[in-house]
Amino acid sequence: MAIEGARMKRLIEFYRDEVADRAARPLSEQRTRRLASFVAHCTDSHVRSVLEIGAGAGRDGQVIAEQGLAYVGVDVTPAAVEHCRALGLDAMVASATDLPFGSATFDACWTMSTLMHLTEADFELALGEIHRVVCPGGLVEVGVWGHVSNLERIDENGRYFRQLSDENLLASLDRIGEVVAFDTWDPRPDGGRYQWARIVR
Repeated sequence: MAIEGARMKRLIEFYRDEVADRAARPLSEQRTRRLASFVAHCTDSHVRSVLEIGAGAGRDGQVIAEQGLAYVGVDVTPAAVEHCRALGLDAMVASATDLPFGSATFDACWTMSTLMHLTEADFELALGEIHRVVCPGGLVEVGVWGHVSNLERIDENGRYFRQLSDENLLASLDRIGEVVAFDTWDPRPDGGRYQWARIVR
């Protein structure tokens, strides 16, 4: 537990110091396109409520909320939550592994670049929590940095990453529901790539 606690502390410290910078940083073209598609799908499907896991600087949350969707964001970093609240977003400090909501509370869930910081056991807990809080038939979109093979690493900023192969990520996401779309982009020379999936609960 001491190692896991230290990893979480480092993650919170890193993102605490990054909130202002990330708020000013534009989203990538792919992220912007996927977010627009997610919001359009929610609107077309008469989705009312959206949970974001890893609210960060509120960039995605603002786009979601501006479309009239009932948005709630969670983040483990208090500074990120404070920043989101200053933007007028409904946000709270909470972990993906222990979401403070009842079963079938949300119509949809959006989580980008967050679940990759969880150990294998916590990742499985988080998937179970997403399955629990999203209504049957609901929409879930997940984005993480993956790899051509499974690996764990600590980056130069002390952040823990667990990166999965496409095959292993898809096998894990089956726990939430049916994966109806999957894509990768930004391939790196070391074998890394960004992975995105759309899942129907």
